[in-house]
Amino acid sequence: MGTIRQDENSERHPPIRSDRFFKLHNFWFFATREGAAVGPFDSKECADRAVGDFIEFAKQADEETLAFFIPGARQAG
Repeated sequence: MGTIRQDENSERHPPIRSDRFFKLHNFWFFATREGAAVGPFDSKECADRAVGDFIEFAKQADEETLAFFIPGARQAG
């Protein structure tokens, strides 16, 4: 059973979410909410474990560091 997120009402149909994991050239990746691909990992299970690590990292990282994971964001140069 799915978890209801903060902005979702249980009486409405939840938005459709695509799988955050994908395989490319025999390696697994996961996509962040911002659309960045993180990987490669040798298995989907490794990518799944890495999602938890990434979430913990994102909770503690400053905005400049998190901007690195937003496609098209300006990078320090």
